[in-house]
Amino acid sequence: MASENYNMSASAVVVSVLLALLLVGGGLVGCPYYKVWERKMAGQAELQYQQGARQALIAQAAAEDEAAIKRAEAATRRVLGWTDAARRGCAELGRPGDRQCEEQLLKDAATYSIAKEGHEGVIISVGAPVSVAVDPTRRAASE
Repeated sequence: MASENYNMSASAVVVSVLLALLLVGGGLVGCPYYKVWERKMAGQAELQYQQGARQALIAQAAAEDEAAIKRAEAATRRVLGWTDAARRGCAELGRPGDRQCEEQLLKDAATYSIAKEGHEGVIISVGAPVSVAVDPTRRAASE
């Protein structure tokens, strides 16, 4: 019985050594495959990140285009408002249909807008600027 226990423990040692060799050998063979798989996964993750970044840039460019269109529309509305205000201002000054008066009012409104808000300008109000409101050839109403 003692020899049987010895044979079992010897076979257990042999099986353990074989398993250890198998694990070490598998690790040596499997490590390169794991590294390739790991690099593949890292590459896929980077690709997905780049695609997301690209989509974000496309969305940002589309939003900037839309904002530029909205700014252009607002500028057009502003200029149309200046034109209408210039016509009314010249009419109130007793110069209806006077193209020179209207052009001067438009120039003054644009200059005021640019000076007030910078390159795009936002007009707050359009009144009769001094260059048109003070007409030296026109007599005052009180005279």
